[in-house]
Amino acid sequence: MDLGPMFRSPEGAEAVRAAYGRLLQRWPSAFRPVRLATGLGEGFAMAGGNGGGPAILMLHGSGSNGAVWMGAAAELGKIGRCYALDLPGEPGNSAPVRCNWRDMLGWLGEVRRQVPERPLVLLGNSLGGWLAMASAVDDPKDVAAVMTICPAGLAPRRKTYGWYARMARWAGKMGPRLLERVNLRGRKMDDDFREFFDLAGRHFIYRPSVPMLTDDELRRLSMPIGYWAGRKDVLLPTKKIARRLRRLVPHAAVFIDRDGGHAYHPPAAALGEWLSRELSLNEEDS
Repeated sequence: MDLGPMFRSPEGAEAVRAAYGRLLQRWPSAFRPVRLATGLGEGFAMAGGNGGGPAILMLHGSGSNGAVWMGAAAELGKIGRCYALDLPGEPGNSAPVRCNWRDMLGWLGEVRRQVPERPLVLLGNSLGGWLAMASAVDDPKDVAAVMTICPAGLAPRRKTYGWYARMARWAGKMGPRLLERVNLRGRKMDDDFREFFDLAGRHFIYRPSVPMLTDDELRRLSMPIGYWAGRKDVLLPTKKIARRLRRLVPHAAVFIDRDGGHAYHPPAAALGEWLSRELSLNEEDS
């Protein structure tokens, strides 16, 4: 398949693929690759955890893949069976097919139907946060909770991010380190992940912004909703998003880390505590 629409060159695509292969080797042995047949081609996930609990579908951000969930999956796998999915058209192992956002939503619907465990928990970061919410709006059946981290699709991007991107280009070889510091805000990235994201930044062609979820769509999210974000996110306006959620989804739980950037991920234990509590409340209500 021609990777031109996704990568700037075949050599760049191969370098990113090789770096991802090294990340895959770091998954705990309890997690295994799962392949899913979809209309867009083969879907890929690393799966493991408690098969007696819910299915926790983990959706990454743009220019990334399911490896970012490695730490969270080890913790959330105590609650349910985790599927760290690679989204199609992104630098992972799912089909290298560029599709429109509606088709990606349909892809997740196909994946949801193939996962045997019930209920479903949708956990998404950035692009994946939009996808988790959009999927719950599109088909709320069996969705016990939606968890989002720095989700896209709730407010337009900050205009200042373009300034940081230009600064990174002007900085040449130091550009990736500049963006890393801005997005991580003091948190550390290990060498294997740094290599992958450096290569993806150099060779991968990022998608345009996702569509905004409408007020009516957000009001339809009746299941438990969790929102985690960093106050110092330079890409998305955290406070504006929190206000919109509180207005339209008043039952949403909002957690803002005062020092976190766009690459902020909350402690896995905090995600697990929130999810366990909400699932227990659901069982009591039923």
